[in-house]
Amino acid sequence: MNSILFGGSNKLEIIDEKSFSRIYDLFWNSSVEFVLKLVKDRDEAENISQDVYIQIWEKREKLHNIEDIKNFLFVCLRNKAFDHLREIKKSSQESAELWQTLNQENEDAGQADFERHNFEKLETAIAGLSQHKRKIVRLKFDENKSYEEISNLLSISTNTVKNHLVQIKKKLKSEVI
Repeated sequence: MNSILFGGSNKLEIIDEKSFSRIYDLFWNSSVEFVLKLVKDRDEAENISQDVYIQIWEKREKLHNIEDIKNFLFVCLRNKAFDHLREIKKSSQESAELWQTLNQENEDAGQADFERHNFEKLETAIAGLSQHKRKIVRLKFDENKSYEEISNLLSISTNTVKNHLVQIKKKLKSEVI
């Protein structure tokens, strides 16, 4: 490509705003279209392209050894677009993780409410038992006593303890569930 811009080669020579404007005018549309194919969003493609052109302008003194401006430009555009896509993916993953955490916290809170509600129903149901049956429940479940130990403490047979516990469990199950 022979032009004022490039001399006899495609070498990058951005000396002033006028030469930069020529590069901008020459490649702007194809830059945006190239990035658009990668990011699928015209506004974002324009933003990415604009960022690349700004970086080229800001680093123009360091870029005098670029042999092929078009190739250099499109590699920069591709890299910037890929950075953008990686950032979107990372942001999406972080959002998904945040929603998962929030949902888990809501489920945990819901589960805690459910368990508290059931515990309150259970306490109410136990309070509705006779004093004798409440004592059997306390000995069995609070103090972890065996059937035999309960029968000795209350002076009743082991079978009576078992029968009472079966009746208690049925009553509590029907009232709680």
